[in-house]
Amino acid sequence: MKSPIAALLLLVTTLPFGHGPAKPSAGQAANVFPGVLAGLVDQYGRGFDPGSVRGRLVLVNFIFTGCGSTCPTQTAHLVQLRRTLPAAVRDRLTILSISVDPANDDPATLRTYAKTMGIADRRWRLLTGSLPDILRVTRAFAAIRPDVTSQALHSSEVRLFDARGRMLQRYSGAPLAAAQLRADLMTLSGARA
Repeated sequence: MKSPIAALLLLVTTLPFGHGPAKPSAGQAANVFPGVLAGLVDQYGRGFDPGSVRGRLVLVNFIFTGCGSTCPTQTAHLVQLRRTLPAAVRDRLTILSISVDPANDDPATLRTYAKTMGIADRRWRLLTGSLPDILRVTRAFAAIRPDVTSQALHSSEVRLFDARGRMLQRYSGAPLAAAQLRADLMTLSGARA
């Protein structure tokens, strides 16, 4: 039996964002990802280049370093998942963890968080930016309801994008749907389990 992602790959053709054949809503650009991330900076203070993920599988999640529950747990599960992937899959994968708390999560704070969580891979970027930049990104990803001001109410979903920037799947992040995510990454990479 094919995994859900394998079946989805047969259906998806040119969808850059979303589920199924629906057109993006009026507020969404036709090619939201990864261009919407322009203007963000990583844990080293380097500007994020959307072209750096072109041709790569990308996982996107939203965090804030002051979180005492979901964010560190999800991050730890992603660290473990990444470690269990074959090298060929890891080499094709970028993880982007975007902070929803730009007032507190500057690059130095994100670097400390990465070290504390055991993130030592150059292909895992922790991103932050100005408040307007983060609001733009969270709106594009529907990661926080527009009427919410608390970072604790951000989405815990993990989103998977293919090498062409098309969102293929959203996964539960609390708890992380690690087995399904691993299987889908293996399928997309053509790796054997």
